[in-house]
Amino acid sequence: MMLERFLQPPMRTNAQGELRSVGFELEYAGLTLTKSAAVILKTVGGRVDVINPYHYKIRDTEYGTFTLVLDFQFLVESGLEHWLHHIGLDQALEKDTIEAIERFIADLSETVVPYEVSTSPLPLDRIDVIETVKEALRCYGAMGTKADPLYAFGFHINPEAARITVDEILKTLRAFFLLYDYLVETIKPDMTRRLTPYIDPFDKGYIERVLDSAYDPTMPQLIDDYLAYNPTRNRALDLLPLLAWIDIDRVMEKMEGEKISARPTYHYRLPNSRVDEAAWCTCDAWNSWVLVERLASDEVAMKRLGDRFLEYLDSPFHFFQKDQWLKEVKAWVEKG
Repeated sequence: MMLERFLQPPMRTNAQGELRSVGFELEYAGLTLTKSAAVILKTVGGRVDVINPYHYKIRDTEYGTFTLVLDFQFLVESGLEHWLHHIGLDQALEKDTIEAIERFIADLSETVVPYEVSTSPLPLDRIDVIETVKEALRCYGAMGTKADPLYAFGFHINPEAARITVDEILKTLRAFFLLYDYLVETIKPDMTRRLTPYIDPFDKGYIERVLDSAYDPTMPQLIDDYLAYNPTRNRALDLLPLLAWIDIDRVMEKMEGEKISARPTYHYRLPNSRVDEAAWCTCDAWNSWVLVERLASDEVAMKRLGDRFLEYLDSPFHFFQKDQWLKEVKAWVEKG
């Protein structure tokens, strides 16, 4: 069964005792939204709700709602029409003219802006539907990260936090830092994606601060420190949705003007979208996240690898010691 290929995290339930959920966002090119909607309807059923030409919803499926967009917020939110209304020109232009301008913007954007399908939060025992959807899109010609040098497309994973506490968030963040080099080596994020700011690594100073065993913040301090070092959504592991869920006012005071969707999840952005590759399973990307949660729950390994990693970072020759560090991480991975 496909679900068996999706590893289960150490903590399968949330604080309420309910099965945790996971949302997915898969970016791609090669299919219009109309064609994509038809493919998803054929695959999971439901009905199409056209919000505008660049924003579709597939509702009433047994897996919740699927959202399809051209991932350009200006078009998704009918930004041109709203802007023209704001400056008082909406009445001066025919609706057909506004739509023609939007189509022109969309045509220009499609060379670098992906289409995106995102799921509702899926319970852990149903997350394999993302693989079913990915395969259906692949069979109809969807293209992923490697199809064009300009495609900086990702496969984003939004796992519900098992516990929304300082301790759990801190452990997860520390585990991600310790596994980052290993994840990059195994996932191999496309060079175009690494050259763009979308998955920027964390600052060395912030990593050292978080990994310091003496670092014992309150929740407000954890949020403030994160915002001070990371006033951006462009991190390989984006905590802004989770921190906004905890304290939206505190986050938006620093991130005014940014569109942040508050939700009780991590936002794991590192994996490529390899939707056009038959050999790639979305479970591979998911399983890389499960490694992070596995390490976060392994107190002994966290202490040992954390101390070792700080030594590695402090070494003036740490670049030449990377292979040795990766061997130590691999030894833990293979042991488990």
